[in-house]
Amino acid sequence: MNFFNFVYLVMSPFFFFGGFLNMFMSFFFFSQNFSFLIYWSFYYSSFSINFPFYFDFISCLFMSLVLLISGSIVLYSDYYMEFEIYKVRFFFLMFFFVVSMIFLILCPNIFCMLLGWDGLGLISYCLVIYYQNYKAFCSGMITALTNRIGDVFILSCIALCFSMGSFNFINFLCLEDLYFMGIFFVIASMTKSAQVPFSAWLPAAMAAPTPVSSLVHSSTLVTAGVYILIRYNFFLTKEMNFFLICISLLTMIMSGFSGMLEFDLKKIIALSTLSQLGFMISSIGLGFSELSFFHLITHASFKALLFMCAGLLIHNLFNIQDIRLYGLLSENNSLIICFFNIANLSLCGFPFLSGFFSKDLILELMLMESIGGLFFFLYSLGTFLTVFYSFRLFIFLTFKKISFSCTEANSKFIGTQKSMFLLFFFSVALGLLGSNLFFFHYNYVILPFFLKNFISVLCILSFLMCYCFSYYYSILNSLYVKFFSQMWFLGFVKTDFLKPFSFYFSYMNSKLLVGFIEMNYGYISYNFLNFFSLIMNKFIKSLFFMFFIFFVFFMFLVVYFISF
Repeated sequence: MNFFNFVYLVMSPFFFFGGFLNMFMSFFFFSQNFSFLIYWSFYYSSFSINFPFYFDFISCLFMSLVLLISGSIVLYSDYYMEFEIYKVRFFFLMFFFVVSMIFLILCPNIFCMLLGWDGLGLISYCLVIYYQNYKAFCSGMITALTNRIGDVFILSCIALCFSMGSFNFINFLCLEDLYFMGIFFVIASMTKSAQVPFSAWLPAAMAAPTPVSSLVHSSTLVTAGVYILIRYNFFLTKEMNFFLICISLLTMIMSGFSGMLEFDLKKIIALSTLSQLGFMISSIGLGFSELSFFHLITHASFKALLFMCAGLLIHNLFNIQDIRLYGLLSENNSLIICFFNIANLSLCGFPFLSGFFSKDLILELMLMESIGGLFFFLYSLGTFLTVFYSFRLFIFLTFKKISFSCTEANSKFIGTQKSMFLLFFFSVALGLLGSNLFFFHYNYVILPFFLKNFISVLCILSFLMCYCFSYYYSILNSLYVKFFSQMWFLGFVKTDFLKPFSFYFSYMNSKLLVGFIEMNYGYISYNFLNFFSLIMNKFIKSLFFMFFIFFVFFMFLVVYFISF
């Protein structure tokens, strides 16, 4: 048994045990309606470091979901990363990625939270450039640079906390003058959750291996911004909520049009993540933070399952990601397609699946709000586009007549399918369990007959239009369609901007700056170090000679006194 298999056998049960333990703790905290704060102190001489950990219903439930998804992905990676050279490096990066997310979830202190926040950004860069090619470099750079913008605003929050006399957010619950703190948190969450205009890095992060994508897009990196807005929503004012609604609706529309016109399987799922993140943040802006958290946990389960199924399909179809070359996959990959379609239907809010219980409830409560005709139209258009690209994937993968499928049936492949049963159960039943156990006071929404059936009619209309227009490719030559399919031309940052800016600027900087230092300071430093080394050499030789003389003299005295 090699090291990777040993770690895989040990850490996967550890993640599952921690996930189920935290889930039971969250049930207990919710039923008893209490939480507690733990200070973990490290002392070294007169220096001490305090790590506060805040355990309540939200943190324990989200941490349990992170650990359960991570355990499933570790099982999945044993097959998917079977022939990779650096499997041990991959596993440890994944492990530290999960640890960084746990720090972000549990720590109410901004210094401790910064460990998780920066850890997510740094390790995500290492995971995106895992394959070490030009595409991975560009994707990793845009991911790292975008996340560094959010890090700057978190550091600004540290300065504000320093001026207020405390780094613990719990001490600010009763304060009212937190306007700038709220602005910094909003911008930081926009960069982490890839809202407009910081959306280019999310599809670019698909250069990472598929297990990384399933973890990033479900419960770790992209959900960090949504989580801090849910956790610290007392910072938000009415103006900030309005701004969040506008930005998130633009993100929903942009990602919906791009997903509707995209043919790369992983990018379609990534754009669906972008759309759902916009939906969550818009619900926070409307004041439904609890329901946004409910949709966050249901979305994490079926999005991880979607990426895992997509990774197996790509792996078994000779790394083909173009859905135009897929079709009739249910004949050779029946169980994977079953899992994929259930997760896909849950994504678009099919009745009585997990996504339905969270998404439909938020949309119905949105219809009860006085949001205006424009926002109502944008919400309706975002829902229409979500159903459109979800059923488009369903048609291309299940009913299309072209198929080049080939399945490798071995024991590890069957074991990988078993790793997805838990997420399949969550995709089907987590919404029902959550709505009955935690959010029962939202379950009854009374609307007029037209509004009550408006969402269902909109979804049916989207399905019919998807069925009619999913096979037409000739319109892709239009400039307007290219505008919508390329994320409103935000994607040019990944290639057209990074290549001349990053490569050329770094090359000129190395020529000018390094050459200037070498010409002006290199020769002087060389002479100084040469002279210093000669002096030290002579000093050490003289010191050794003096030590030898004293040693001979001491031995002479010892012999002399012994003789008497």
